[in-house]
Amino acid sequence: MFKTKKSKIILFSGLGVAVVAIIGGALLFGGRGAGPETTTVEESLMYTSVKEGSIASSTLLSGTVSAADEQYVYYDASKGELDDVLVSQGDQVEVGTPLVQYNTAEQQAAYDAAVRALNKAGRQINDLQANGQSVDLTGDDAIDGKALSNAQRTVDMQLQDLNDAYADAQSGVNKAAAALEDATVKSTISGTVVEVNKSVSRSNTSTSQTVVHIVNQGSLQVTGTLSEYDLANIKPDQEVKITSKVYPDQVWTGKISYVSNYPESGQTAAVPGAGGGTSNAKYPFKAAITSEVGALKQGFTVNIEVVNNSKNILIPVAAVMPEGDKNFVWTIVNGKAKKVEVKLGNSDAVYQEVTSGLKVDDHVISNPNDSLEDGKEVEAHEETIDQADQH
Repeated sequence: MFKTKKSKIILFSGLGVAVVAIIGGALLFGGRGAGPETTTVEESLMYTSVKEGSIASSTLLSGTVSAADEQYVYYDASKGELDDVLVSQGDQVEVGTPLVQYNTAEQQAAYDAAVRALNKAGRQINDLQANGQSVDLTGDDAIDGKALSNAQRTVDMQLQDLNDAYADAQSGVNKAAAALEDATVKSTISGTVVEVNKSVSRSNTSTSQTVVHIVNQGSLQVTGTLSEYDLANIKPDQEVKITSKVYPDQVWTGKISYVSNYPESGQTAAVPGAGGGTSNAKYPFKAAITSEVGALKQGFTVNIEVVNNSKNILIPVAAVMPEGDKNFVWTIVNGKAKKVEVKLGNSDAVYQEVTSGLKVDDHVISNPNDSLEDGKEVEAHEETIDQADQH
């Protein structure tokens, strides 16, 4: 039994050596045979002629449709009791259309009193001018020059006082006339009356009792807020595309009309060194709708895509070679490679804006590799890319 066991061990050991030898030979011959098939072929270089274009916008915002032109007429207790509302819901009004009439009894009485005061001052002036200097100070009854001078001075002072009184009375008339005019509230815009409320009174202490609300339906806008990151990229007059989930197949055009430099009331930016992480400040913006309003209504929530119309030099993203805090591209000049430092702008998934370092019609290698050397002759094929049509 012992000899048999030993023989088996030797046999298995021999088989192991044989298997190793066979595998080694296979790898040796296999490696020799595969050599010509796995030789690395150098990648062909491609270049593109630099052109101007616009990268695709990646700034998306949201907002609410509201009226750009609207007028609220609130109840004003200082004008007295409300006498009448002169329009109805749905009426079309123009600038200057009377909307609300307050009771004018007090205002009319004040105006009449002011006019009487003005007329009184006028009569006194006329009387002084007609009779105040009628004394004959010549001839046998003449008085000395000093008395004459004093009498004339008295008359002049009385006339001046009356002129001042007349000016004050005229100011009172103007003020009373304005109050009487203000008792009739008129429209300051053209539009549609969308709300009328006659149930208002002095007993209500609220300062925002709406009597009439007018909206110009043709002047809708989009209002919303920006984050501090969007604030750096959004500026007035930038064009936008507006879409609504209610009408997914329609697109409206617009333009950024206002961007606030200050956050919404009650919000503040993060204070450096105070801890707490990033700021949650929101900055209000407005976008005017420049296309036909169509089916859009006030209160709709819409999406806004900021359209990038700025033209810049564009190159393929893959052409940029970062080195530390700098960026380079390889160009071809007279058939030789030239390394150029560039300054970069924004980018999308395909293109990179270049703000300095290149000019239109430069030849930029779009697939650079480590074999490139400054001043070394290169052979590259042109790659046609329509950059000018990018948005």
